[in-house]
Amino acid sequence: MRESKFVEQNKEKWSRFEDELKSRKKDPDALRSGFIEITDDLSYSRTFYKNRSVRVYLNGLAQRVYHSVYRNRRDLLSNIRVFFLEEVPRILFYSRKELLIAFLVLLLSVGIGIFSSMKDAEFASSILGDDYVSKTIANIESGNPMGVYKDEGQLSMFYRIAVNNLTVSLYVFLFGLFASYGALVLMVRNGVMLGVFMYFFYSRQLSTEFNFTVWMHGTIEILTLVVETVAGMLLGRGLIYPGTMSRAKAFSVWGRRGAMVFLSTVPFIITAAFIESFLTRHTELPNVIRGLLILLSLVLMVFYFVWLPYKRYKNSSDTELGIPELKPETSIDFKAGVIYNSGAIFLKSIQVVSRYFSQMIRFSAIIAFIYIALLYNSNKTYVLREFSLLNLDFTDLMIKLVAFRFNLFSQLYNNLGVLFNPNQSITYFIFSSLWIGSITIAGIFYVKRSMDLESISKSHIMVYSFLFSFCINSFLFFDEFLLRALYVLMTVPFLVILSNEVFKIRRGNVLGNIAAYISNGYGRMLGMSAMFMLMNFFAMLFLITPFYYLLIYVLEMNVTLSQSDYQFYVTMIVMFSMCFLITFGSIFLVIQSVFLTHTIREVADASGLREKIADIGKAKKAYGIETE
Repeated sequence: MRESKFVEQNKEKWSRFEDELKSRKKDPDALRSGFIEITDDLSYSRTFYKNRSVRVYLNGLAQRVYHSVYRNRRDLLSNIRVFFLEEVPRILFYSRKELLIAFLVLLLSVGIGIFSSMKDAEFASSILGDDYVSKTIANIESGNPMGVYKDEGQLSMFYRIAVNNLTVSLYVFLFGLFASYGALVLMVRNGVMLGVFMYFFYSRQLSTEFNFTVWMHGTIEILTLVVETVAGMLLGRGLIYPGTMSRAKAFSVWGRRGAMVFLSTVPFIITAAFIESFLTRHTELPNVIRGLLILLSLVLMVFYFVWLPYKRYKNSSDTELGIPELKPETSIDFKAGVIYNSGAIFLKSIQVVSRYFSQMIRFSAIIAFIYIALLYNSNKTYVLREFSLLNLDFTDLMIKLVAFRFNLFSQLYNNLGVLFNPNQSITYFIFSSLWIGSITIAGIFYVKRSMDLESISKSHIMVYSFLFSFCINSFLFFDEFLLRALYVLMTVPFLVILSNEVFKIRRGNVLGNIAAYISNGYGRMLGMSAMFMLMNFFAMLFLITPFYYLLIYVLEMNVTLSQSDYQFYVTMIVMFSMCFLITFGSIFLVIQSVFLTHTIREVADASGLREKIADIGKAKKAYGIETE
């Protein structure tokens, strides 16, 4: 199509879009659909009229949309204002059903706590603990029923309560990963505790003192718990109700919403901790003042989390979920003759993972289960003895990390060592080599399928992958720290050489290729190794705190186990989870290494650059038509 005809066909559409941009009250749906059409036209013009003014015009039109969207996000204060007054209320309005469900579950669980306490006098001790009940009864008998709020200094109490409440809120949010059910489970648990706590005082004719004291801080604290539950439900919603989107895309959309709602509760959590530490202890204050504070707290919570979202967005639609999801292309947009930085290689690898995400999850779970079963059957006594369970809550973990308590790192290192042939056993060596070889085969196969490299035989991949795994695992036959460090330092270089030999990326003899890759890209390889270790380290921390906490809670709630059975099941589940994380992360590392091999080859040989120089002056065609 000639440029003049292209302009004639689309000028009215472009004119309407410009009018929409100029209007003071913009229609989000019209702006969104128009922007999609403009970018489509821009892509067409870049192909066929790349040196013409129409391309410049369309590019400027698209830029105006971008600047229109982001012009209010240039400084920190504007970002904070937009976050709290626009983004969070919008999410809460679209999540009003979840908010209602969470609130009703809270009321139901409080009712369960009250009813259970009425029927069983010992129920309070089983929920609140014998020490707490005994201490509170002693305070009631001494004429100071709310003395529990006066036993500690104000600052230390504020710090302890704030950290504890933030920890609980983080657990509620993260437990939403378990199909949203986990967040509701913790809501029920906390609601039952609240019901027991209320009945404990109401049954002793202390309802007035309880209401005017506890609800001073409890109004914000409990209603914030409802919102935290909503955040957890949103986090897990994308996994169980993806709708028309892929599960990975749905999880990214709903997970982002859940995280934003969770972050919005942090100031309220700290405010509640401040009131509890500095104001609740003053039980001598007149009830009028305390009641006014309770009323103001209730108005604040209802205003921000209910009224403001409804007022602002009652006539809007959830356009984010209405955007059609583009289907992935048949191959990854990767050019072998281009030098990619580390960030670009990471994103290309993410593309591969997103295409085969469900397959990678299944493969990692199966391989991890088989490997742990083999290790346990070969030497069950050693596995149970050497693998230590790190029972840390979130606060202890943060303190250890900030203080660089190296015992935590050494315990993590020892646990990882259980998976990697720590006692130089031939049997372990074979098992771990088969494990690593399977991981390598999987990663190379995913790259092969993504780049449509069907000419490479499966047997060729398997031979080189197992050769790599047996070579790299040989470092673990020695106790010397230097040789074990080489296992980490040489993994990516070995994978680069493996990728070169499998995909025939650089021609020449093996020794020459090794020298070229090491001399031109060893810094990049070390950086990739460091990033891999950092990501796995934080994944292991997730196992230590919220996952371990959930595991213990579920086991204690559903089954009665002896100490030996308890140790066995928890150890096996945590070992499996750790092995699963390493398997999945290692597949990702293999995929990155293949892309890195192409980049280092280009750094060494500049073959792609030479091809571009040779093509200078040649006519270009697109879809059989010579471009302008």
